[in-house]
Order: sequence, then structure tokens, then C-alpha cells
Amino acid sequence: MELQQTGIWILCGALLAFCVFGILKSGHPMKAALLSLASGIAALFAVSLLQKAGEPLLPVNELTLGVSAAGGVPGVLLLLCTRLMLG
Repeated sequence: MELQQTGIWILCGALLAFCVFGILKSGHPMKAALLSLASGIAALFAVSLLQKAGEPLLPVNELTLGVSAAGGVPGVLLLLCTRLMLG
């Protein structure tokens, strides 16, 4: 169990570093950050709409909104993978 949590923390750190590097690499970091924020929240709501037919995988709350806003689409994918791994 502890090894699994360590792996999740390493994955979160790598995702954060990847997002920050991508935003800083762009010519317009503020525009890139806002676009990433908007696309992450849109992806979270798209997942929320798609799961209405089945069982809910991701609840829309403060935590999931924060992760999806900070990480963009990769943040939403990380939430989905974490949810599927932890059951």
C-alpha cells in the first residue's frame, strides 16, 4: 500500500513538472495557463456528463476542480487513473 502511494506521489510530481515546463516554454505563459485551466475544467465536466449513464467515477467537488484546473487535461486523466487504481 505504501509503495502504491509513493508511486502516485511521484506521478503527481511528474505531472506538475510537465505542466509547469509546458506553460513556461510557451511564448505566452499567462495565455497558456488560462487555456490549460479552461481545458481541464471542461474535461472534468465532460467526464461528469459522460458518466451520468453509468456509475460515477469522479465527483465534481473542490478537490477535483482544483486538480483539473491546475493540471488541465492530464490532471483529469490522473484523477481517473487514481480512481481506477484505488477502486
